[in-house]
Amino acid sequence: MFLEEGRRKHLKHVQNCSKSTVSRLLNTMDSAPLEKARLRFQIEALRKEYDRLRGRKPWLVIRVDLTSIQKTGQNLPYTRTYNGIFGIHLVVIHVSIGKLSFPMGHAIYDPSTDETPIHLALKLIKRFHPYLWGDLPQFLVMDSGFYSADAMDLLHWWGFNQVSIGGRSNLRLTDGRHLKDAQRGECVTLDGLPECPLYVSWVELPRNGKMKRFYVLDSQPGTARTLTTRHKRRWLIESFFKSAKHDFGLNETRLRSETGIKNWLFLVWLSVSVCLYQQFQVGMTQGKRPAWRLSLGACGTELRHELMPHLLYPCCLTIHYRKKHDVSITTTAKTSRAA
Repeated sequence: MFLEEGRRKHLKHVQNCSKSTVSRLLNTMDSAPLEKARLRFQIEALRKEYDRLRGRKPWLVIRVDLTSIQKTGQNLPYTRTYNGIFGIHLVVIHVSIGKLSFPMGHAIYDPSTDETPIHLALKLIKRFHPYLWGDLPQFLVMDSGFYSADAMDLLHWWGFNQVSIGGRSNLRLTDGRHLKDAQRGECVTLDGLPECPLYVSWVELPRNGKMKRFYVLDSQPGTARTLTTRHKRRWLIESFFKSAKHDFGLNETRLRSETGIKNWLFLVWLSVSVCLYQQFQVGMTQGKRPAWRLSLGACGTELRHELMPHLLYPCCLTIHYRKKHDVSITTTAKTSRAA
């Protein structure tokens, strides 16, 4: 269902099984072992891609951002109003090496706890502690919503030497100015973070018919253009959110239990991950403007064709066995073994 292109992700679209059966499965299934297997596959694929590349090695780019699943109704788990949106809010970590990228994890902004999005982001980032990944150079890029002096200090202490984060224009500098008063490419120190010099740049983008300035703070020096180009690596997670919501059913989480919601999110990340890997394996076109040979939706269709024989063949054997031996009972483990 999640790999089917151009169709809404609804339990009634599941074939060979009733809607209520699938609902009970999602509301009771323990996906933790499968989640560990997915993460292990992603880490191995990223490491293999890093070792395969020759010449100058690419960065392990770590992106952290928050996305919202808008909901209506009452007594729904994990729902709260944040940034003017009522629904389920997720802090997501997205990682890439070269052209290969994966969603590596998420944390739900739970209203029943005191954790903020910044705390949740730090928990996710700690999984990619530089000392755990050895020789892989890491580049961490985040939105301005995750900025805090304590977070920057902690990231620096963990060993993240290459960090690019959005900054608010009213951040106070140690010399009494505000961030909006700094020049592009200037080295500044923020009030509350005097031991961590940062380099400033900005980019102007249209918002509501006007040009709005977005500030960038980088821990490494560079020209104004270099600083903004580094931070633009964050935008890949925005296109990932769009595809996950509209092509893989992230926006259609209709289950009403905490376990069901977690399992639905797991299936979305799993589907996106296998499609991203399939897209990477197929490769890109040649020319001045290379593009992926297959869209993620087309990759999902191709994977369905590859996986369906493995799913249908045992069922066909079982049906053949039942007809041959005139067995008028439902398919059981015993019947399947006999087939």
